[in-house]
Amino acid sequence: MPKVPASQVVLDAAYRCFCRSGYRRTTVSDIVEEAQMSRPTVYKYIGSKEEAIVEVVQSRLDRAGAAARAAAEGAGTPEEKVLAVLMAKLEVAIELWHDSPAHARELLSAATAQAPGLVTDYTERLAELLAAALADVAPADTAQQAAAVLLTFTRGLEEDLRDVDAVRRELRAGAQMITRGALARPIPSRA
Repeated sequence: MPKVPASQVVLDAAYRCFCRSGYRRTTVSDIVEEAQMSRPTVYKYIGSKEEAIVEVVQSRLDRAGAAARAAAEGAGTPEEKVLAVLMAKLEVAIELWHDSPAHARELLSAATAQAPGLVTDYTERLAELLAAALADVAPADTAQQAAAVLLTFTRGLEEDLRDVDAVRRELRAGAQMITRGALARPIPSRA
């Protein structure tokens, strides 16, 4: 089994602490104890609790962005690409809610407060993937509008993840409706 880099051990320890105790109640001492490393080593990789939350969320969003990109590239139709991107986004929220049902919102809020552009940049990258998936079959402005609506719809579903199977079904149905609406050819007006 390959050795896990010390930086990853520290980030994983910080994530476990944040999930267990929440952002506000977690201290660097908690992370040091969880990582089972010296304080100087932990500080070398995270610097502070504020930097730790940003690094933890950034690594998860980077991983989710890569998964969304790979899923879109592997899918066939525009509708399949859209669903693949949105499912990758949803799975990040599901993972966070699964790991920390009591603190998921707090962790995202803390990360956003420390690095306001973090979630915005991630969402913009997803919007670009969605618009690109639709661009071959819909006008650019329609593709961009549909991407924004799809992301807003998905964010709404992420608010209540008590029944993840139901949420996944709702995402499939909603994404299909919105995508098909975006791909529909306009009905010519009768003059």
